[in-house]
Amino acid sequence: MATPLNLTLRTGGATHRGAHRDNNEDSMAVAGSLCVVADGMGGHEAGEVASRLCVRQLAYSHFFTRPGGMSEEEQENYRQRVEKIKQDYRDKNSKQRHRRLTNELNHEIVRALDRTREILGETNDSIKDALSRSGGTTVTGAWLTNIGQQYLWVVFNIGDSRTYRLMREDDGIHHAEMERLPGNEGNVSLEQVTTDHSEVQYLVDEGQITQLEALTHPRRNVITRALGTGNFWEPDFWVLPARAGDRLMLCSDGLSGELSHEYMARVLTSIRHPQDAADVLQHEALRSGGRDNITVIVADAIEAQD
Repeated sequence: MATPLNLTLRTGGATHRGAHRDNNEDSMAVAGSLCVVADGMGGHEAGEVASRLCVRQLAYSHFFTRPGGMSEEEQENYRQRVEKIKQDYRDKNSKQRHRRLTNELNHEIVRALDRTREILGETNDSIKDALSRSGGTTVTGAWLTNIGQQYLWVVFNIGDSRTYRLMREDDGIHHAEMERLPGNEGNVSLEQVTTDHSEVQYLVDEGQITQLEALTHPRRNVITRALGTGNFWEPDFWVLPARAGDRLMLCSDGLSGELSHEYMARVLTSIRHPQDAADVLQHEALRSGGRDNITVIVADAIEAQD
């Protein structure tokens, strides 16, 4: 599969305090090719401060401005290693060459994930220092980056803010739980990439309740991981191949808790510009009750124009 020469982001975002809240404890940021949504908690403005600190520290990190987070020297070293493998295996087994190249790529991916985890840990410490554990925040992020000629989405989350992506039949990935969209002949589906760190998700995973029961469970708002609270904060990561035409959506639970999976998929499929899609999703979440703060970012990978 041909790799685009250069991918960039086109994004749209919206945030609202909701219909029943006095303040907005959600925060969001788009910084270069990094998108972040955070949902604060703690009350008395602590949650608002926690989420703002979180997205600011991530958005200001120079790490996410570099391809794969690598310095110029590291990029050159990687390029030289790749070229050496191509030379060494020019007339040899193509499978061995592919394996060696894949190992080099995976090594750099792991380094990028390790450093991202370190930055999230530093963010966790900053929030604890600022708020003395009186506030905390969830976070989900999507970083469009490249290592050499390979473009990737690096997705992470802590808590129950979510990242979704539109899937196409020719992506070659099939999940039984994904919902096929009527009217699209099965060509497009919406996948929840992240997994909630919450009590009800644990109960669903253990088979004690169904996904439908989780929507109204009295403990549905209790999360099991967060930044800044002094409790467990370990992030989950997903690394996905990226190409022009990809569309991701990041949101707080104030949006995903109000709108059905099918409705979100219909909007993301039918509305072309990401800002228009974000505006419609926020508006409909408010119309559906708006019981919590509502934040959404829609991000498209597009081929950069020269």
